[in-house]
Amino acid sequence: MGHPRNRFLHVANGTSTTRTIEAAGIPGACSIWADPLYEGPVPGGLTDEELIDVRTHHLAGPDSSPVNDLRQWRAAIARHEAYDELVLWYEHDLFDQLNLIQLLPWIRQHLPETKPVTLICIGAFPGRPDFKGLGELRTDELAPLLGTRQPISEPQYALAERAWHAFRSPTPEALDALRSSDTSAMPHLSAALTRFLEEYPWTRDGLSRTERRLLELAQGHGISLVKAFPLMHQGERSYHVGDLTLASIAHDLARTSPPLLTVDRSSQSTSRVLDAVVGLTSAGSSVLAGQQDRVNTSGLDRWLGGVHLQDGKPVWRWDDGRQAMVVT
Repeated sequence: MGHPRNRFLHVANGTSTTRTIEAAGIPGACSIWADPLYEGPVPGGLTDEELIDVRTHHLAGPDSSPVNDLRQWRAAIARHEAYDELVLWYEHDLFDQLNLIQLLPWIRQHLPETKPVTLICIGAFPGRPDFKGLGELRTDELAPLLGTRQPISEPQYALAERAWHAFRSPTPEALDALRSSDTSAMPHLSAALTRFLEEYPWTRDGLSRTERRLLELAQGHGISLVKAFPLMHQGERSYHVGDLTLASIAHDLARTSPPLLTVDRSSQSTSRVLDAVVGLTSAGSSVLAGQQDRVNTSGLDRWLGGVHLQDGKPVWRWDDGRQAMVVT
């Protein structure tokens, strides 16, 4: 006998949301599509299979989880005969918006046109003034959202495809232009892309917005990463730095030459990724004060989507005053 057919396949931004969907008793099967695409290489000019290999290599490591099975996510959706309707659960932030611009073109290529695909995508929730995402909602808050789902429209598919191509381009001009164009089909996309561009080195000091925040927190007597973690999100609307990402940024800033941070694990357990205390070096203080430039002082080797920033090449930067990308 074949497997029973589900009314819905729910695809969400992570297991926190799918667990709530299941706990709420919403009918259907659950899967995720949740690649942190703002981290590491996402180059253009590759087939989807080739891109999976690049992303899997980037995500692999001692802290990688079986949940990061990019092929499994695709296979769950591709088995379209197993469900009647695909329901996407996403929100306004950078993580989710990048997953949507990847996911929608993929769906269009791999599902029959007759398969219903609907979207729940919110940027606020009543009674939660500091709403960050679907994963923080209770079952009684999440369940009614199913009734608000809307069919994916042709303009949404088209915009996602344009954005996905621009995101993977080897320079950021197309992405910078796209966020200033008509993005009303995906109302949260422009703000999310602006926040992504703020992760480029800034013209004033060569630091990304996230790097600058961490250096600010490390001033004085230093700070443990576990204490810094919630403070990193103050003032953030579209970006949430994960614990692994924060630890990686701290260690990257400590490995530059000269280092901008110190990382001390001597008084901490090594069992948790955020068990370290970071402090500002003299070079870090100079960069933070705008007296030196992070790129010129410590070099750069970083992927942002399809752009590979490297020493010896023109450096794309975010000009916060002009709210635009420039090349130096």
